[in-house]
Amino acid sequence: MIQAVFLDVDGTLLSFQTHKVSAGTLQALETLRQRGVCLFVSTGRHYAMLGALHGLFTFDGYVTLSGQYCTADGRVIHRSPMSPQAVEELVDAVEAHGFSTIFLEGEDIYINRVDDGAEQFVRELSVPMPPMRQPSYARGRELYQAVTFLPREREGELLDCAPHLRATRWHPCFLDVIPPEGGKDKGIQAVLDYYGIPWENTMAIGDGENDISMIARAGIGVAMGSASREVCQAADYVTGTVDEDGVVEAFRHFHLISE
Repeated sequence: MIQAVFLDVDGTLLSFQTHKVSAGTLQALETLRQRGVCLFVSTGRHYAMLGALHGLFTFDGYVTLSGQYCTADGRVIHRSPMSPQAVEELVDAVEAHGFSTIFLEGEDIYINRVDDGAEQFVRELSVPMPPMRQPSYARGRELYQAVTFLPREREGELLDCAPHLRATRWHPCFLDVIPPEGGKDKGIQAVLDYYGIPWENTMAIGDGENDISMIARAGIGVAMGSASREVCQAADYVTGTVDEDGVVEAFRHFHLISE
């Protein structure tokens, strides 16, 4: 029996084309809510970047910053910041190579410089550009995630000098950077512990590499139709794309809602 569903945002709930949640998906969520299923967002986004969801639907909790910062019942129930050494490695790499980076704290968000990758990021996610600050501002602060605007061929500018960090990619132009022990599955574990729900009674739906850990561990793991082969291989079922109401299709396939 599915007691909880964890949903990625970009490419799963939100369309990259419309930047909206479809009416069909909202209705399906309402149906599950009426049937007593707990519904959670599980995203690489900061909570402050979820404006497109606010007012549409009240989720039972939020796994944000790729599992590093989680809230439920209006309070923080899990936080897992980078180690001070990891923050130093990140800042040193950014200062040495000059690549654009968004720094994400529990409350604060800032960027060192704006380039084409950063412009594409805010455009595709339909979020505001963060204020600019020097990378050194992050030293000694509680940092949970960074978004570095590096294509695959330039990943070494960060990863070769940051052994206390791990990166996952869900877009060809940028990386989500988190602690090595982090991930969406770790954040979800904290939420499940809080609600007393076992993993086998969960469904997780996503489309990016940062979704693999939750899709692989959930009782039912679902990959969106736009997902890469690696994500699909981790899933129990591959549904339609976000613009094909893939979330609704998955709910119907597993009989969580009727036709």
